[in-house]
Amino acid sequence: MRTINHTTLQPTLPTGRSFQMIGFGENAVDFVCRVPHYPENDSKVRMEKMLRLGGGQIATACSFCARYGLKARYIGCVGDDDLGEFVRRDLSRESMDVVLDIVKGSTSHLSLIIVDRLTGSRTIIWDRHPKLKYDKADLDRESLTDGQVLHLDGNDLEASIHAARWAKEAGMRVCLDIDRVESGVKELLALVDYLIPNTAFVLRFADTSDWHYGLEAVARHCPGIVVVTRGALGAAVWWEGEIFEYPAYTVSTVDSTGAGDVFHGAFLYGLFQGWTLGHCLEFCNAAGALACTKLGARAGIPELSEVLPLVATRVPDFPQTSDAEWM
Repeated sequence: MRTINHTTLQPTLPTGRSFQMIGFGENAVDFVCRVPHYPENDSKVRMEKMLRLGGGQIATACSFCARYGLKARYIGCVGDDDLGEFVRRDLSRESMDVVLDIVKGSTSHLSLIIVDRLTGSRTIIWDRHPKLKYDKADLDRESLTDGQVLHLDGNDLEASIHAARWAKEAGMRVCLDIDRVESGVKELLALVDYLIPNTAFVLRFADTSDWHYGLEAVARHCPGIVVVTRGALGAAVWWEGEIFEYPAYTVSTVDSTGAGDVFHGAFLYGLFQGWTLGHCLEFCNAAGALACTKLGARAGIPELSEVLPLVATRVPDFPQTSDAEWM
C-alpha cells in the first residue's frame, strides 16, 4: 500500500473574510435507540437506551471545525416546531455563527437511529418535510460567500449548485459531502475542489459493484481532489490517475452515526494546517474512528487531544497543528 505524503494541502484562499469555513446544508434531530441486537422482522426487542441528540451532515462538520478553533458559520433551516427549538438551543452551544431559517408550517428534520450494540452499526429512518427544501431564491449571497471554504451536502441540488457558483466567483474553495445520485449532480461535481462521497454514492454514480471503478468514474467529473469514505475499511483518494488507500483505525465501535460527518469536518480542519494530503487523511480516519466510540453524531465529536495520539500510533512523526493565520 502506498500513501501520499508529498502533496501539501495549502490552498490559495481569499483574504478579508469573516469565516474560514461556511457550511450550508442539513441539520437533524436524532433519536438514537440502542438495542442489544438488531430485531428480526415481525419481532420485538427491548431498547437499552434512547437519546435525543443533534445531528445532520453539515451541522456536525461545522461543529467539529468550531470546536477545533476554526472560525465557522452554519446555514440551514428548521421547522417552527419543538424539534426546531431543540436544534436552535443545541447549535447555540457551539462556538460558531448560526444562521437558521425558521420555516412556518413545517416539521424539522427527524431521524430515528437504531444502533446494534453487538456491532455498533446503525440503521437510519428519517423524514424531511418538503417545505424545508431550499430554492436558489431563498439563498443570501453575502452570508454564503463571507468565508474561505464552502461546505455543502447537495441535498437541495439546485440551491447547492447556485451556492457553489457564488463561492467560486468569490474565490472560495468548495467541499462536498454527497450521498444522493440524481439528475444534474454532474453540474455540481464540476464546481467542487474537495469531493468526499461515501462508497454507496460512487457505486450508484457509476452503476457498478467495483468501488475502484466508481471512484475513477466520479473523478472524471470533478476537477478537484476526490476522496471516498469506506466505513470500517477507511478511505481512499484518487490522485493523478491512481488510487491510494488509507486503512481505518481500530476502535471499539459503539455507534457509527456521524463518523462520516466528523471525517469531513476533520478534512476541512486539515486544509488550514498545511499538512500533506496523506497526513490529512490519516487525521480524518482517526477522527472518524473515535467518533464511533460514543453514541450520537455531534455528541461523538472527539477532542483533538484524543485524535493526535491515535494518529501517532501509525504516523510517529505526524506534524503538530498549526497556529497559522489564514484570514
